[in-house]
Formats: sequence, structure tokens, C-alpha cells
Amino acid sequence: MEKVRFILVGAGRAGMVHARNLRYYIPEAELKAVVDVDLERAKERAQELGVPSFYKNVEEALEQEEVDAVCIGSLTFTHREIIEKAAALKKHVFCEKPLAQNLDEASKIREIVENAGIKFQIGFMRRYDPEIRQAFEMVRDGLIGELVMIKSTGRGPGLPPAWIFDRSKSGGMLAEVSSHDVDAVLWFAGKKPQRIFMEANNFKLPEARKNFPDFYDHYAVTMVFEEGPLGIIDGGCPVGYAYDARMEILGTEGMIRIGTTEGRGPVLYNLDKKAVCDNHSSWSLRFKDGYLEEMKAFIRCILEDKEPSPSALDGWRVVKVVETAHLSLEEGRPINFSGEW
Repeated sequence: MEKVRFILVGAGRAGMVHARNLRYYIPEAELKAVVDVDLERAKERAQELGVPSFYKNVEEALEQEEVDAVCIGSLTFTHREIIEKAAALKKHVFCEKPLAQNLDEASKIREIVENAGIKFQIGFMRRYDPEIRQAFEMVRDGLIGELVMIKSTGRGPGLPPAWIFDRSKSGGMLAEVSSHDVDAVLWFAGKKPQRIFMEANNFKLPEARKNFPDFYDHYAVTMVFEEGPLGIIDGGCPVGYAYDARMEILGTEGMIRIGTTEGRGPVLYNLDKKAVCDNHSSWSLRFKDGYLEEMKAFIRCILEDKEPSPSALDGWRVVKVVETAHLSLEEGRPINFSGEW
């Protein structure tokens, strides 16, 4: 096999990031078709990409197209069904985060993937961001001693889509907005959490609570790991000022800081003694390199018969942390983390 042939399922924002990478920036990939529940959008996106085929449902695409893999960028609550259909035909799967909207669905996905023996990768692209990956290697090499605290901030500038208000479909804001943060903290810690505590509130979207009383838009989660370190996740949206994704890793012999809110453009210093610059406006620009590198890695795993990372297990672990955090929020107390890991 010289090229991995893909269909894209879900032609929204995240899906199109992957589609453009597959179409224009990875010679070992070939995008064969675009699938979206909105057929007109599927047609428009296929024409934009110069892809010959488009479909409304994944079954028809899998029947009609000769492909090796499926890239899933659709809404969270659709993931399991699409993965099941792809796995039944032994198609490899790349799936956007979060893995599922609840632990039951996530467990079913793990079972489907394991039974099918396909390559599966969950889209935690921060593991492939050059800055974060370098920091991970620095920690692994012991440059800051033993880990003391891992903090990850994730805040979005704009209003989240309304379907996210329904936790039964999205897994909540912690899952949809901060799955990346949860995974990053788990990745750096490399250990099972021992205790989790969550606080949250609705500061910006009171209208959402009319139909979804458990909705929150800003939150803080603390994790205590077995024999340390501490983990902290703070996030929310809409914050307006920027797309804000930063990490801080404290060790016994130093500290590593990753990311800024400032974009890559020039900084203007004016006579009012102020510095003016552009902030990061979107996740797709901030993590452009990470999105490209994660897909390249997935394709290499298919071509070289290696196991992809992060895996379905990594996706399942994030969902388990999210559910435990929500239990903490509902009961107003720290929850001891137990069971499979």
C-alpha cells in the first residue's frame, strides 16, 4: 500500500481541518469522499476540496468507495455508530475527540475496536504539538525533577454550538472544550488519578439553563494522582478575548511553561506606552502543526503496521475522568477514583 484512502464523515470545522490536511499536505493520503448529514454541505465541501464523491450517510459511502480508513469529525453522539460500521468492514478509524458522550458508549467503542483488530487513533492533537511534545520530552528526561503540579488552561473565544448544552449528547463542556486538557494532564502524569474534584458555574449563558439546568460554561477541576503530582484544569467559553490554550508544569527542580494568548504577528509599541498585538483567534490556527502531525502519525501506523497513539483506551480514560468530575460537581465533594484504568 502506497497511499491510505480515506472518507471523511462530518464536514464541519474539525472535519475540514483534517480534510484539507489529507487532501493537500500528506502525499501518503488520498481523500475519496465527503460524508455529511447535510447533503448540500457535503457537496459543497467535496467541490471545495476537489473530491469526486459525496454522500449523506456513511453506509452508502463505505459500499460505493474503495477505502482503507475513515476520518470522523461528526458530533460526539454519532461516533459509536460510525465506528461500528467502519470496523465491521475492517476499515481503520481516526476519530475526533471526545471519544463518546458517556462511559457506556466509550466502553462499547473500545470493545468494537479491539474485536475488529483495526488501527484506531483518537484526535488528541496536543500530543503532536511541537511545543507540548518538546515539554513532554523535557519532563521525561528529568529536566525539572519530580513532577509536582500539571496545569492546563483551555478557553474558547466564542459561543459553543447549542447542541453542546445537552450533556447527554455532548458529555458537557468539560468533554467538548477540555478533553484535550484532560488528556494532556493524564499524559504528563502517566498515572491513574486518585481523587477528583470539580466546581463549575454558568456565567455567560443563563438562557441555556432554561432547558438544561445542569449546563455550565466555566469550570475548574483538580486531580490528585497516586504518589503525586497534582493536576489542575481550568476552562470555559465564551471568554471573548482569545483562544487560550496554555500549560504549566512544575517540578521539584524547575518549571516549564507552554503557550501564550498572543498570536504570531508583530507587536506594536506605541507612544501611549502600550504593546498591542493579535491574540490567537481559533484552535485550528493555534494547533495547526499538531493537527497535521497527528494525521501523519496515524497514516504511518497503517502503512508500517504499528499501534497508533493516543488510543481508544486513552479516549476512554478521558471520558471516565469527565464522568467522575461530573459526579463530584453533582455531589459537591471530591470523588475517589476507582475501578478499571
